[in-house]
Amino acid sequence: MPTVSVVIPTYNSAEYLAEAIESVLRQTFVDFEVVVVDDGSRDGTKDIVRRYPSRVRYLFQENKGVASARNWGIKESRGRYVSFLDADDVWLERKLERQMEELARHPGCGVCHTAIKIVGNGVQQVGAGRPARGGSTLEDLLLRGNVVGTPSTVICERTVLFDVAGFDLDLSQCADWDLWIRLTRVTEFLFVDEPLVIYRQHKANMSRDPRLLERDSVRVLEKAFGRSEVPPFVRARRDATFARNYMALAGTYFYAGHYRDFVRCAMRAVSLDTRQLGYLVGFPARAVRRRVHGERPVGQWR
Repeated sequence: MPTVSVVIPTYNSAEYLAEAIESVLRQTFVDFEVVVVDDGSRDGTKDIVRRYPSRVRYLFQENKGVASARNWGIKESRGRYVSFLDADDVWLERKLERQMEELARHPGCGVCHTAIKIVGNGVQQVGAGRPARGGSTLEDLLLRGNVVGTPSTVICERTVLFDVAGFDLDLSQCADWDLWIRLTRVTEFLFVDEPLVIYRQHKANMSRDPRLLERDSVRVLEKAFGRSEVPPFVRARRDATFARNYMALAGTYFYAGHYRDFVRCAMRAVSLDTRQLGYLVGFPARAVRRRVHGERPVGQWR
């Protein structure tokens, strides 16, 4: 059995898929399998996978969403660890090697993630991502947002994924954030402070449905704060956490051109926590900077 199962969910990403697969095949750590889960693509995805008949297993399902695709990949995986890679992202060559080294040094940790490089068109780097950490993983995931960021950085013991039943199929855009929160109940997280994943910004992954994002993010927080293991000092900051999320949603609505929803979410944020007013006042300057430089946050990164 391989040590690591690399699960690549894909939906109409033939333009990028070969590069993603090649980045896995170039890894310096070689004890892995690759499982591509095609979530109902109608492009040339299957033809891309056929280039690697002896290296890649191909699974096809009718379109059910990325959470379903990842769960099927987990179920079909055979490794002790499962590592996720989105079809439009790329790993640097030592990504698995560095994570396996760190996991060996910290046997109590069942999840490991890394920093990222953010690139725009071509290979031009437009930013870097490191989690804005301040406390325990659970504390940070609730009070600071999705500090783990893109699933493409994550490697996880397969057994703990089964312990928490994988990704929640009722969630779409925030299923990863929800999973990280639930995983804190059963294992510790480890962070490798090296940018070992290239996260590609392009039109498709920047056009998230803001209303779906609002529904999912609020649902994730409501689920999380309903758990008994949430520390009292974190529970006491529930309103501030929801306020922070609503202000982030306000920004998402603004960049999508939904200005009424921008105002609604901004006012909701301020009503929950008046400290958000300071963030709102500085919003125009940040909006201009992001438009000029093409910046877009990935998860909750500093």
